[in-house]
Amino acid sequence: MAAAGLHDLVKPDEGSVSRTVFVDEAIYRKELDRVFTKTWLFIGHESQLSEPGDYLTNFMGEDPVIATRGADGVIRVMLNSCAHRGMAVCSTDAGSSKFFRCPYHGWTYSNNGDLIGVPRADTVYHGELDKSRLGLKAVPRVENYKGFIFANWDEDAIPLVDYLGADQLWYLDLAFEAPLGGLEVIGPTMKFRIKANWKLAAENFAGDDYHVLYTHGSAFQIGFLPDYDTLGDYIAYFGHGHGMGDISKPGRAYQNDVGMAQFLGPEAIEYVNAVHERLKARVSPLQAEMHGLGQGNIFPNLSWIKFGVFHVFGLFQWHPRGPGEIEVWQTALFDRDAPQSVKDFARTQMSQENAAAGIFGQDDGENFEQITESARGVVSQTRDFNYAMGLGHEGEIHEEGYPGHLGPHYSEQNHRNFYRYWLELMTTPGEQK
Repeated sequence: MAAAGLHDLVKPDEGSVSRTVFVDEAIYRKELDRVFTKTWLFIGHESQLSEPGDYLTNFMGEDPVIATRGADGVIRVMLNSCAHRGMAVCSTDAGSSKFFRCPYHGWTYSNNGDLIGVPRADTVYHGELDKSRLGLKAVPRVENYKGFIFANWDEDAIPLVDYLGADQLWYLDLAFEAPLGGLEVIGPTMKFRIKANWKLAAENFAGDDYHVLYTHGSAFQIGFLPDYDTLGDYIAYFGHGHGMGDISKPGRAYQNDVGMAQFLGPEAIEYVNAVHERLKARVSPLQAEMHGLGQGNIFPNLSWIKFGVFHVFGLFQWHPRGPGEIEVWQTALFDRDAPQSVKDFARTQMSQENAAAGIFGQDDGENFEQITESARGVVSQTRDFNYAMGLGHEGEIHEEGYPGHLGPHYSEQNHRNFYRYWLELMTTPGEQK
């Protein structure tokens, strides 16, 4: 589809997005090339690759990759596809190995990607096979921010820290700096599929606080959660399509944690105070007053959620599997040095709330699926999706010292920011070499 055609379909500054962009196969194929090979994509956390030989597998768009720590300590990311016939050379989620062997014909690669073994190479290839040219394809850019590993197929991409942006990192550093012993992945990554377009899930986490009132209304009705309007005050968006919601005024998140700690007991109270003191020593006074986060999305497809010290830092990767399907990867991280009772509470709460069978996870998945299904209809595609909430009122919210483009608790400014950057990538010439 021509760039001009996309501008007709996606009009962020008018608060309008055509339903076609959520179901069209040609647009989806262009996304894989223009979005998922040009942006920084989350691969894993360094706690999963702590020793030489440790590896994990993941996806960049629909391209399978292996991340491994070599004997030299360097973390590399490589295409998980044999140079012979394309078979995955690693079929497990994680482990430790000095090499990867293709199960089809036995071609063997070192964990730095070099082709080191080909069965009967001297006879079947007459000694003429140049193994130096047939290693696993390396992802050219791999960078780490405070333990979080990202990769990018674009050799000319801006540095990761610039892509994430100082404004967004001002908030995220609260999650990275607060843990007493640093963050570590707890438990395996949970994986499941839903019949939905990946953008619907990503935009939701980028700052759709409005849906919580009704989509998750039953949780408030039964008293599972307090009044939602007490959880956040603002949303904010940043460069490169990033956004977050449920940003609280100074002091509110800390008081929420103190209230929860009193319910859980003395050990929890001590932990809250220790975390708060650590924040005061490692971040600015305003950040320490802010204390907690909410939820957000790092463009394109890495969403996160973090409500207070008793919640895990939950990551959601919305791996695209066609225009109408997502493979959801859900990873939980928590403070390595938290008391065991606090860890157990956080793990249980994550399972109850945002896991595949959790209260909120099922609510959201059902929404995403039904929206995608409705977008396929001929008549349905005559009506654009409406993202006009707050249009013309951006920039009216100011909170001294808070970075980013702040907006009220209920606004669709972050959605418009998401699709503005999506459109920029999709209409910029150039394909992956």
